[in-house]
Amino acid sequence: MTRTRRHVALVGLRCSGKSSVGRELAQLLHAPFVDLDDELTRVANSTAGSARFASAGDVLAQWGETTFRSLESQVLREVLEAREGRVLATGGGAVLAPANRAQLALRARCIWLRAGPAELARRLRADPTPRPSLTGRDPGDELVELARARGPLYAEVADWTLETAAHTPTELARLVFEHLVEDKSSRDGG
Repeated sequence: MTRTRRHVALVGLRCSGKSSVGRELAQLLHAPFVDLDDELTRVANSTAGSARFASAGDVLAQWGETTFRSLESQVLREVLEAREGRVLATGGGAVLAPANRAQLALRARCIWLRAGPAELARRLRADPTPRPSLTGRDPGDELVELARARGPLYAEVADWTLETAAHTPTELARLVFEHLVEDKSSRDGG
């Protein structure tokens, strides 16, 4: 299979800024933006009959993690198969499935947006979007646990890691954009 990395995928824990940065980066790149959680919610609503989900968290809470992760993998595969390059904000757990990591590595330039668990917990408390606990624990404790478990998986797919705590989404989008331009220039021979 040939390497066709025409997409840019932002990976990282919840509240790391993937959606905010992704929207701004898509504007800079003049590319469509896809939030995997929003796309998953749309697909779930189209197949759920009378059930209506307001967010991916609702899908997770209603259908359970096994069904949610299966649907997440399906939606990720469909997004990455698109011919037109896109900026993709992945769900925080999209890297859990080995097949998802393989597809991300094959089809996307992956940028890991990383922040410490304390910063992520602060953002989570300030976020109006309902985000169910994945472990039933306090958000701060849960984020420490998730960072430990998922960090190596994000590192596995990441072409570049960017610390987010000291930057606004606009600054982060600009940094990613500049990195992508520099990387393309070096691959094209300057």
